[in-house]
Parts: sequence; C-alpha cells; structure tokens
Amino acid sequence: MTDSAMCAKQATQVLLEPVAVDATRPPVVTTAPCLKKIRPQDIGLELLAIPAEGEDTDVDIVAVHGIGVHPKDAWIHSETQKHWLKDPAMLPAKVRNARIMAYNYESYWFGEDAIRQSVPAVASKLLKALCDERTQCPHRPIIFVGHCFGGLVIQQVYTAATFHHEDYPGIADSVTGITFLATPHHGVRDKSELQTQGQIYSLIAQAATQIQDNALKTMAEDNDMLVSIVHDFTRKVAVNENRPKLFCFFEQKPSKVGSITGIVARLPPEFVVGESSTVLNGQENESLPLTHFGMNKFEDSSDDNYKSVCRQIRKMAKGSKEIMKSRKLGAKSMASASASLRPRMPSLPAPIAKEAHFAPRGKILETIENEFMSTINVVLLGDSGNGKTHTAVEYAHKYFEEHPGCHVYWVNAASASQFELSYKRIAETLHLAKETMTDADIVEEVHNTLKKDASGYWLMILDGLDDESLLEPKKSSGLGKSPRGLVPSNNYARVLITTRSSLVAKRMVNNKSQFIIEVSRLNDDDASYVLLGERTTDEARRNDSIEISKTLGGSAGTMVLAYLYRKIREKEDGAGWKAYKSKLQALSSEGVGSSLMCSWRLLFDMIQERHPEDARLLLLIGILDVQSVPSAFFERSELFKQIPRLVDYGMVEPSTNQVHFTVTPIIRRCIQTWLDQLGKKASVEQEALSVLYEKFVDVKLSGFEALLPVIFAVLEFQPSEAQGKLHLATLQFRIAEYLLDKEQPDSALKYLERNLPLSEELKDKGNELHEQTKAAIDKARGLVKSKSKRPKKELRGNDVAAARKVLHELEERMGKDHPDALRAANEFASSRLVNGESSDLDEIVAIYKRALDWSKKTFGEDSIDSARHLYNLALAHDDRHEYEKAAELYLSASQVSERHLGPGNPELLKILTNLALIYCKQGNLETAQKTFEVVLTGQQTALGFDHPETLMTRQNVALMLEGMGRVKDAGTEMAHVLDIQARLLGSDDPTTLQTTCRLAMNYKLQGLLGDAEKLLKATLKAQQKLLGKTHRDTILTDRMLKELLEETKGVKRRSAPASDNSTVLAA
Repeated sequence: MTDSAMCAKQATQVLLEPVAVDATRPPVVTTAPCLKKIRPQDIGLELLAIPAEGEDTDVDIVAVHGIGVHPKDAWIHSETQKHWLKDPAMLPAKVRNARIMAYNYESYWFGEDAIRQSVPAVASKLLKALCDERTQCPHRPIIFVGHCFGGLVIQQVYTAATFHHEDYPGIADSVTGITFLATPHHGVRDKSELQTQGQIYSLIAQAATQIQDNALKTMAEDNDMLVSIVHDFTRKVAVNENRPKLFCFFEQKPSKVGSITGIVARLPPEFVVGESSTVLNGQENESLPLTHFGMNKFEDSSDDNYKSVCRQIRKMAKGSKEIMKSRKLGAKSMASASASLRPRMPSLPAPIAKEAHFAPRGKILETIENEFMSTINVVLLGDSGNGKTHTAVEYAHKYFEEHPGCHVYWVNAASASQFELSYKRIAETLHLAKETMTDADIVEEVHNTLKKDASGYWLMILDGLDDESLLEPKKSSGLGKSPRGLVPSNNYARVLITTRSSLVAKRMVNNKSQFIIEVSRLNDDDASYVLLGERTTDEARRNDSIEISKTLGGSAGTMVLAYLYRKIREKEDGAGWKAYKSKLQALSSEGVGSSLMCSWRLLFDMIQERHPEDARLLLLIGILDVQSVPSAFFERSELFKQIPRLVDYGMVEPSTNQVHFTVTPIIRRCIQTWLDQLGKKASVEQEALSVLYEKFVDVKLSGFEALLPVIFAVLEFQPSEAQGKLHLATLQFRIAEYLLDKEQPDSALKYLERNLPLSEELKDKGNELHEQTKAAIDKARGLVKSKSKRPKKELRGNDVAAARKVLHELEERMGKDHPDALRAANEFASSRLVNGESSDLDEIVAIYKRALDWSKKTFGEDSIDSARHLYNLALAHDDRHEYEKAAELYLSASQVSERHLGPGNPELLKILTNLALIYCKQGNLETAQKTFEVVLTGQQTALGFDHPETLMTRQNVALMLEGMGRVKDAGTEMAHVLDIQARLLGSDDPTTLQTTCRLAMNYKLQGLLGDAEKLLKATLKAQQKLLGKTHRDTILTDRMLKELLEETKGVKRRSAPASDNSTVLAA
C-alpha cells in the first residue's frame, strides 16, 4: 500500500473508531463551536495600507492566512486588538512605500460553514485577484507573507505563475521575497494531534459538527500533494538566477491543538510544525518563542517577535529594486503585461477555442468532475452539434485553472493518422527524441512516459473517437495498437473522451455506464442563453428565443448559427426573431431540408453574397472529412483575410494557438449535403485534390507530416476526370514513398497496390508513374519480407546467422551504401549491442563506421545525423572497453548535438551521461562529477526531478560516489532513487529491480551482508516470475547472489538498524 493510500485509510479509521477515554482527565465539553460567520464581502484581496499622498508605491506586500480562522481576525492580536499589517505604527510605518494587502478566503474546516478547501483552488483565485489588481503596475515587486497553509498557497501561486506567464503576466517575474511563518513545507509530524486528528474528529463528531478536512490532509507529512507543491516550488526557485529571497520562521512553544475548534480545549499541547518541517533546505531561518497560532499576531510595535518579522520584510523590500533591475523587466511593455487573461490550452491546442457563451447544461462540468473522482476514463456521448467538444474544451480550461502547473493533452481521435499526429505533438512537448524513433515507437514512448509521469496531474482529451474499427489493433494503421491500448493512466490522470458511438463509449469505460455522460439537446434556459448570448429577465424575449429553439430542434450547434445570423442582421437592420423565423419558413418551403440546413443556408447565402471567395474556401475545407485543417493548407491571404471572416460568421473555429482550423461535423454535413443537392461535390473534390497536388508534387517527404490527415482524406475521393485521376495517383504514390521512408511498408503497399490500376490507366499519356509504382511495390514487398525476418530484440545462434544472411542479401541487391541497406545494418548492429552480445564487436564497429562515413558524405560532418552516428560508434567502442576512443567520439557527438539541439536537450544529455560514465571507467572522477552536474541540472529542468532518465543519472552519480570511496553516501542516494521508482513504477518493474540489485551490491561494500542477501533473493524471485530464468537481468542477479554467498561463507551476516533501511527492504 502506498503512503497516500495508507494515509487515506488511517483518516477513515479515525472517523469511525471510538477514541479511548482517559479516566484521569476531567470530562471534555463537546458542545458545537460558535463560529463567526464569513460573508462574501470578507473574502478576496483586502487593501490594508497605502503610501501617504504624494509618495510612490515601490512594492506590494501580500499576506495569506492559515486555516480554521475568520479572515478578519487572522492577523489581529486577541488582547491588544492590534492588526500589525494595518496599524499605522507597525508595518506601514516601517515599509512606507508599500501597498499592503491581505488575501482572505474561507478556511473553516469544521462547523456548519465547513468548506472543502485545497491549495490549488485558493492559489488560482489569488492569482486572478492579483492580476486584476495589478493591471496598471504589472512589474511592481511583490513580497508575500504566509502563515501555515497560506505559505503553501504562496508556493503554488509562484509555481503556477512561473509555468503560465501568459495567463498570469508579471506575477512570477515580480516576486522578490517570501516570508514563511510556521509553514509545513515537509508536513505536520506523525504524532501531532493535528495530523492524526483522532481525538479532535471524535469530539467534533459528538458535537454533531461538520468536517471538511481536505486542507488538513494536505499538510500531513508525506502527503502527495504537499510533496508535489514544495518540490515544484523549490525547483522553480532553484533554476531562477535572480531568485526571490526566502526566510522561514518556526515556532518554539507548544500549541493547544484542540483549542482551534473551540470544543476540545483540554487536549494536550503539541508542536504542530517543528523546525525540521518549517525550514526549507539552505534558506535563512529564525525561531520565535510563540505557539503555532500566535506566529502571525503581535501585541504592538514593541513586540520583539514583531520586530524580527518586520526586519526581514524590510530587508526584502529594500533589496527588491536590485532584484528587479537584474531581471531586466523595466523594458517590458505595459500593453503586453496587461493583456487580457484569455484562458488557453497549456500544452496542446484544442481544435476549437473556448466558447463565449457556454451553456451549463445542468451543471455538466460538475458531473464530469464528480465522475473523475471514481475513474480515469469519462465519456461524453451525444449527436453532432450537441456540444461535446465545446464541453470538453470548457472542462479543460476549468481543470487547468484549478490545477495550476498541470498539463492538458488534446488528441484528435477521428482517425489513426490524426491520433498518431497528435501523439507526435505531445512527444515534442515532452522532449522525446522522436528523430531516432519510428512513428509507432513515438506513440508507444508517449504512452509509457505519461504513464510514469511523476506528477500525474494531467488531462488527456480524446476528441471525436467515433470510428468503432479504431478500437481494434491494426498493423496497417501504423499505431500497432488500438487507441484504447495507447491511452496512458496513473493515479492522478484523467482521460475525457467525446464520441457519437454508444459502442465506443461502452468499450472505453469497460461497460460501466455510470461513467458515460449524455450530452443531449439544450433545455429551455440554456437554449435561451445561447440564442440571446446572455441571461434575460425579459419574459417576452425569453419566450421568443425558446420558441425559436423548438423550431431549431434544440441542437446547440444550430442555435449558435441562429445567434450569429441574428447578431449580424440586428446590427445592420434591427431584424428580430420574427424576421428570422420567417426566413427559416421560406427556406423550408423551398425544400432546403432540416432546420439545421436552413440555419446554415441563411448564413452561407450571406457569405456568398458578400464574400464569394470566402464561400469557395469554406466549401473546399468542408469537403474534407478531417477534424481540423492545419494552417499549412492555406495560402497567406486566406489565413489573414478569409479565415478570420469565416470565424466571425461561425463557419470555422480556430484552435487556441491559431494554427488549426475546424469545420465542425454539423457544418461539414451541411456543406456536403448542399453540394450533393447541386451536383457540385465532384468538382469541389477535384479542386481539393488539385490544391494538395500542387503542394506535394515536388516537396520533400519531411513536408508531408503536418498535412497527413488532409492527404488521407482526399485519397478517399474517386475522381472521374483524367486530371483528377492524375492528381490522385500522384498523391497516392507520394504518400507511399513517405510511408516507406517511415518504415511502414505494409501501409505503403496498400496505397501502391491501389495505385497500380490507376497509374496503368494513365500510362498511355506519357506518364512514368506506372513504372515507378511497380518498382515501389517490389521494394515494399521486399521490405515487408525483410522486416518479418529482421533481427528482433534478442538474436541468438542460428537467429544471428539468419539475420546476417538477410542483411547481406539486401546489401547485394541494393548496395551497401543504399539508405535502406544502411538502415537495416544499423538495426542489426543496434539489436546485438542492446542485448549485450560481446562477440563480433568488430562487425558492429565496422557497420557503424560505414554508416558514419555515409552520413558525413551525404549530410556533412556537422549534421545532426552524423552526430547520431558518432554516438552509435562510441557505444560500440565503449562495449569493446576502448574508453579513450569512445570518450573522443562521445565528446564530438555532444558538441555537434549541442549546436543543433541546444544545451538542455534530452538527446544531448543522454550523450553526456555516457561520456561521464566513460570518465568514471577511466578513473577521471572529478571530470565525471562535473559532467554529471551538467546532466542532472538539465534533466531536472527539462524532464523533472522524478523522470526515469533523471533517476538513472542519480544512480550513476551514486556509483561514482562509490568509486570515490563515499560508499554510505552512495547507498543513501540509491535508496532514495529506489523509493521513488517503487512509488512511480511499482516494486516489480524491471528498472526498479535493477536498482535494487545495485543497492544490494552497495550494502555488500558497506559490510551489510544480511541486507544484501535479502535484497538479492527478493529481486531474483521477482525477476524469475516477471522476466523468466533466461533473461539477462535474472542471470546477472543469480550470479551476484551466488558470488555473495560464496565469498561470505562462515561470515556472520550483519544488517543495518531497521530504521535505516525498512523502506528499502519493503520496496
């Protein structure tokens, strides 16, 4: 059971189990507490003090209180009634040029007004309030003061503002100091009454008082959210060159924990937040002889505790100007900083932007949130035009706002090609080295990376998963698996799926229908809101709009069209709903079709009359059955003139970053129905083929990727004219070339065989396409055959000989320097090297050397391709123990890679890791240590502290420490890594088991032979079950255990004290 699960279990137990009564104590009064009512006017940013008239304001001081307190009393001393943040003789007198504010929020966790509060929720509201308050001074320095829970809120504010500059402009750049007053950075102690809560809960329950303990649990020691908040904050502060000043105050006096409820005054005193929890590593700190609840309240200006706190705030205010100057923020424009806080997709663009007038649909967002409390996958099911995608977009923004620092990954799931392209974009944001992987590898790597994501706070939206056939794995799709098998999951992840298919919906939630949410037609209130663009109290207007909605069938998409048409007409000629209804009836009587078709025609006819070129473009993109069309499809004038007008008319919806444009399914349906009615569908399809033909007839294969979904869509057309057939045949051939280049010969063969009769029909016109297609078919069939015989992950005995024979046949047929032959040779060499085969290393070196020479000749010595071949050759020399040569090659590869990829790129860091390991093998530990520092800093910044590659580097650092003689330090670091891996990957993951073996060997070096033996035996048992007895890792562990037992015969086994390694042995 994980720590968080154990914590949750204990929390449940203390609520259910009776607490033993101490007969020696007086009886405890358990009447419900009388709490001061918190009004809406009491919460939000409160202005406490401003500089005197004529004085400049140089700094903003913002204080955030803790939990269980009325905000108006949070900073006031109970006896003197002095409010030290506000009293003219106290802080305002000492920091004269400061605007002082307090952020107030509802924090009662018990009583009738108990509220379920969380750090991200409070932080999100504080950020928005600050942005609103600072529109005219976005780069004024900010000093935060936080007591207890308020300090955690400030950390989350800083982290979120750092991650999302565009949403919270100027905030992170302006924070120059933070004063923490008894903030539990590392959690409240295990034995603290506030953390275990048993007696308090029991007595509150006796008083029939409500409890909402979410905030308390956040502050529990080792709570996952607490660890994540502090981890992200310290990481962001650490990488900031001109970081804010931090100061931590901690309490010295015990607190009567129960007294905060007003009903448990007789519980014994207890230190709530001790020095070890309150002080951030490496930061200045000071103790105050106060209780936890007195840390933010001072008697008067003579109070020595007040003087200590005030001194630090004054120092921060004085140093703010210099920090801001070093950050060079003065040049930032006010216009940029005060830009509107438009919600945005933080990671990948949604196909459409956030709706201006989103109808709540019976609190559907809350329903989605509630379902995610019980499951990872939630499905939105409904017809086209009912608003599934808009609902998903709205929920994505809500999730992002409530979880600052999270990620949203948007996947277009309408087809395998769109799914794959979305995963490639995710790979770019995750810094995966996709250049070295096939498309299927990229998809698999994204799945594995998100599954192991340490933070786990991400939302993935699978939009438009309507095709039931996609749920079946097809090799020809390029994915290798169904999307269902490629959706990652972990404890905190969420996956929201939109679909029109009830079968897809059921399968995506394993037939648990409670996790399927129906997105149906709008009710009267929502329909009125969408049609009017506002809520109205005018009964006549409301009734008119409801009548129109019934005419339109209640579809959200149809009503949006009606709203846009009426908005334009009302501005021009004041036409109301009666005029609109009359036009609808006229079109209906003409046989135009459904209310949807009539609504669309009213808008389209207006576009065609005013901007015929816009109407032509709309028909062109509406004929394409794709979820979104990338900007690469359009000409410059179309992007800057026509598309914006189509957006205004509601026919096209832009993505949040304006690089994809969507024609929604209901608009596409209207366009294609209308073209069918006019008999013009074939001519528009011909135009679409022509546009793509012109784009790709001579372009390099690398230019295909962005437009792949569009290309696949037009390949389904069946032109009847010769010109259209030529364009189709050419595009089919070019896409087959692309797929061959991407090592997908099965998929390429499908298009080539389809192309053969079409190209034969065209060969009489002097076209060479037929012969090219036949040659490509032979090549594809050869590659399919070769692929089936190609060496897999393990090559042994006859398999190696057979694979070598296939390779030689390919080299003879194509030539050794042919790209396909070189690729196959590289795969053969890499497969053998990865599996640790030491025989024939000369052959592997020769293959890599040939590939490097070809790359230098083809692309140049300074190309990224040549750098990758240098790296491969270095690996081979490394395996041959030719460390000097390997180091030279690694160094050259790193220098070229850095010029192309930049200093923090994960691919570069991988090369530097191997270089550092070579230095270790050479005994050059000082240089190795410096190289590891570069790698570790880069990985922590780019990938995160708990990313698998970062953890691997930490293991390597531990091995280096062993080489330096610092065996115990090395063991401590390995134990930390193992603890994280066991938590994230599971104790039976192969990587975790490898770390366990390394730690066992460290224990052996420390003389802890008993612990080493226990770890090796447990690991061997797990590997035999998971990997099999013949796996390389299993064999190695078995050998290590036998050597340990042999070397220590007759030697007494010694183990470390239980407290030193209990976690490790449990893992």
